[in-house]
Amino acid sequence: MVPLPDGRGRRYGEPMATGSGVDAALGRCVEATRTLFGAAACSIALVGDDGANLEFVASDGAGADEIVGVTIPVGRGIAGWAAMSGQPIAVRDVQADARFARDVAESTHYVPTAIYAAPMLDSDGEVLGVASVLDPVVDETSDWTLNVLGTIAGLMAQVTLATARTTGPTDQPLSDLGRDVLQLVQRWQAVRPGGSA
Repeated sequence: MVPLPDGRGRRYGEPMATGSGVDAALGRCVEATRTLFGAAACSIALVGDDGANLEFVASDGAGADEIVGVTIPVGRGIAGWAAMSGQPIAVRDVQADARFARDVAESTHYVPTAIYAAPMLDSDGEVLGVASVLDPVVDETSDWTLNVLGTIAGLMAQVTLATARTTGPTDQPLSDLGRDVLQLVQRWQAVRPGGSA
């Protein structure tokens, strides 16, 4: 079971929210990332073809159904800042940060306390999108969280590029990537001190 903030659970493989035409591997990536961080939610927003907007295309957790399909200008909100700067960011009190797009959060019926966001960069350093984690349960005194999220965002960028090149359901290894990442996260949580699977 993957616990949700309200105590409900969802079995792995049950649908999380993804946009039309978005490969299920991205959905599995957000699910695995949310699980890793013990977060209330995780999402991926991709930069539009014109480079002016971010569109939320995959999400898991609180507000997942509501955020998928939402488009915001690049540069707006915490995710927009990560896209514009090309740098990961941890905002532990969003209410005190002028970059926080409260209206977008309210539209999902979940207003977080903390947002961690990292750009999804391709091999040339171009920003493809942003991975965001809402209200993670992490050690705030360590850089571990942003380092790991930055690494995961890079992997999500590779999945994004790979899924854009796929032509059909015969690309099973890519479709299984998210599931494999989730299983690794669950194993890691089971063996780390204070972890739970």
